[in-house]
Amino acid sequence: MKKNMKLASILLSALCLYSPLSLAEHVVASDTYSSMALPNDAKLYNAPTTSGWASGATIVQGIPRGDAAPSYWADEIIDKSMTTSEPWSGMTQWFTVFEDQKNTSSNVRVVIGDADMWLLQSTDGSMDPLTAEWVNVTVTKAQVNWAAYYSHNIIKYIEDVPYRRNADGLKEYELHTEHYPLHGGTSKVEIDGENVLAAFVRMKAWLVPDKPQGKQDVATAKVLISTGADYYPTVNTSVSHGDLSNANYLPGAGGSRFQYLTTTPTWYYMGTVAPDDLSIVDDNSPYIKSGGKTYLTKEEWHKNPPPIHFEPMSCNDSY
Repeated sequence: MKKNMKLASILLSALCLYSPLSLAEHVVASDTYSSMALPNDAKLYNAPTTSGWASGATIVQGIPRGDAAPSYWADEIIDKSMTTSEPWSGMTQWFTVFEDQKNTSSNVRVVIGDADMWLLQSTDGSMDPLTAEWVNVTVTKAQVNWAAYYSHNIIKYIEDVPYRRNADGLKEYELHTEHYPLHGGTSKVEIDGENVLAAFVRMKAWLVPDKPQGKQDVATAKVLISTGADYYPTVNTSVSHGDLSNANYLPGAGGSRFQYLTTTPTWYYMGTVAPDDLSIVDDNSPYIKSGGKTYLTKEEWHKNPPPIHFEPMSCNDSY
């Protein structure tokens, strides 16, 4: 017992050599990279194996400009003004929840908490990721305002997800009896898309029981979440209004791998940082084909990570 207490004290002292911000940056940068470089935690319920997101993270558009969108999307768009090098000026964050193919727990709801979006922007025009600055585009955080069940390929809308609000006003979403995935997101926010080099988003989520009188199997539930972001040409651009005909969808900035949810409120991260083999990067855009880069390398990411704050264990604590 004394040996363990001594070890804990040594570890705490080591952590206190870092400032709270630098320690937080290190942890968040590493966790975000893992959320992009590692495969999904498990096989997603009936997900199509041909889709990249069914196996891990993806970086599609990466940065908010029209020529960074993949050609297969741009070719379908009627309004070609959306596919130029002009910066886009709208952004949303989203989440997708799948059950593990082996999940047997049913007395479960998913709670979605705060959402938070950041952009890495070159302020001196050099487009150097090491001197660029992170800008928080959701300073007061954002709330998820819609969620629906979709077909297992995330294409066909099924119906809106029933929810209830907990004591803190957060939405607790039901799982579908036919195991359809949940997909939802925040309202659009206006951004300055000029000279953006990368994006980072985070979303807090966890599991709670659906019915207090039901079988208490939430602790063994195998439910996974991915989070990501979409850019919009403008904050007023709308799929439902037909502005994105004939594609009728957004290419997406990128999405994280699917990770297990737990009963502990946890931040899940997505950043446009790619592993060395660039296997998660969609290279079909005119911007990439002309020599552009829609992602950060692991080294660039760790040298200039998002400045996320948190409260570490007090350095005055003793054992």
